[in-house]
Amino acid sequence: MGTFCNYHPTRPAQWICPSCEVNYCKDCIEKRVVEQYGKKNVFHFCPKCNIEAERALFEDTVVPFWNRLPKFFVYPFHLQPLVLVFVLGIASALLSRLPILGFLVKVAVWGILLKYSFAALKNTANGNFTPPKIDSKTISEDFGIVFKQLGIFVITFIAFYKIVQTAGVIMGLAFLCFAVLSIPAMIIVLVGTDSLIRAINPIIFVQIAWRIGWSYLLMYLFLMLLGGAPAVIGQYVTGYLPAGIHHFIFKLAENIYTIISYHLMGYVIYQYHEEIGYEVDLDEAESTSQDISSGQDAAERILNRVDMLIREGSIDDAIVLIKSETKGSILNLDLAERYYNLLKIRGQTPDMLRHGKVYLDLLAKKNQKGKLCEVFSECVSKDAQFTPNPSTLMRIASCFNEAGNPKKALDTYNRFVKANPKSPLTPKAYFLASNILNEKLKNPRKAASILNGLIKKYPDSEIMPHVKKYLSKIKLS
Repeated sequence: MGTFCNYHPTRPAQWICPSCEVNYCKDCIEKRVVEQYGKKNVFHFCPKCNIEAERALFEDTVVPFWNRLPKFFVYPFHLQPLVLVFVLGIASALLSRLPILGFLVKVAVWGILLKYSFAALKNTANGNFTPPKIDSKTISEDFGIVFKQLGIFVITFIAFYKIVQTAGVIMGLAFLCFAVLSIPAMIIVLVGTDSLIRAINPIIFVQIAWRIGWSYLLMYLFLMLLGGAPAVIGQYVTGYLPAGIHHFIFKLAENIYTIISYHLMGYVIYQYHEEIGYEVDLDEAESTSQDISSGQDAAERILNRVDMLIREGSIDDAIVLIKSETKGSILNLDLAERYYNLLKIRGQTPDMLRHGKVYLDLLAKKNQKGKLCEVFSECVSKDAQFTPNPSTLMRIASCFNEAGNPKKALDTYNRFVKANPKSPLTPKAYFLASNILNEKLKNPRKAASILNGLIKKYPDSEIMPHVKKYLSKIKLS
């Protein structure tokens, strides 16, 4: 049974501290990159005691392929593979029926799809579950592996033909069944060795299948289902679609299921790499894989350490950690929220209000309207003179107005005007305040008075035409 992270009980632990015996997942461990002799090495340390951590057993951290089947089907629907399958499907549907040229198009489409699928397989086998980019390196470099796979099929067919000639049809069919069952193992050997001779060597590929065990048969079953899926779509689904797009839909499905199949084989290599002798750089896998590691930035690492301290009840230490690590520069919204709440819990009001301006700026940037108004109101309740940055204050006033609180909006515009009399946004604040007075608070006289004062004080403002037009429409009773 696998070991789980002490701070994220649903996540497998990938690292264990030998000193304090705490288990960490990929998000909790402290990473340090050290360059030695021109090569970057990643070291992992316990964030509590600063001792170098030990890696947990691989089988305790990897998710078996049968438990992540839905993710295999999502894989081709990332942007890169989706663009490729559509382009290849369109090319095949439009050009494949042309004489001579159509045959060349079919060969080209098959070759490009297979080359991309091999790139996906290799990525996955190395722990990178992000689909490869479509570029010259992915499509054209090392194209020999496509011909080598073709060689597997050609050699299998020739062997079948020779066995039928010498030993009869029954022995030939028996050989063919064995060969077809062994093709995924041959492909795995081909990827690991880049050798066609080794890939068709039964001593090697049978040993690979044997080491994977019953999971190989389960993988093969899924591959058979994936291989037959386009035919099912062609028979049942396309009957409800216009005849002109039948070929396109069939090729599209065929392309998608091909990529899924190779991604699945790549994951099986990744899962059983120790058993089959395939070398995987786990540190590199962690740095590139979306499923294994998402590439933590500094703020996320700090946030993880802060959360650990909070769970242990060390709130003051969490505050000190954020102060020392960020030095007052917080650009991550989650970290800013955590810091704000910690300061509020500890009653450190001056620091909370100082940081409140930073937090409000981030909330405004992320357009979190409800939270923006809530935090602003909270800060004003602590200090009646609290004033955020000008652009953020204008955004807060607008949010209050949108939320159906015109009095709060008007108070916020008045706060802006008092705090920023020389700001280029001040005429706009006056104008919007007059709008609220006239339309929401039903006080046209006060609105008109503000607009007349605005015309006198800011005659050259760019909004003056709007001000005069709006003033002309105000009805004074």
